[in-house]
Amino acid sequence: MTTSGDGSRSTLDFAVRVGTVLVAVGVLATIATLLPLFSGLDALPVGVYLLCFLAPLGLAVILMALWRRARTRSARLRAASEADQP
Repeated sequence: MTTSGDGSRSTLDFAVRVGTVLVAVGVLATIATLLPLFSGLDALPVGVYLLCFLAPLGLAVILMALWRRARTRSARLRAASEADQP
């Protein structure tokens, strides 16, 4: 993993990884909550239903990290192009 001068790239990579884990846990919890409905079993505890909210939270974390990375790259390219011009 490469880092820029302030280490923001590694922070953003970490945020994307955390977001991916949150989405995976949320999707697994969603599948787990749907299985009893189709198989006729008793409902799961409320905590499992609350874990389903991790999927959109993870997606928001990923999107914010990618948006921040794009803005950082855009600012860096803009600064480099302004430095090249007289």
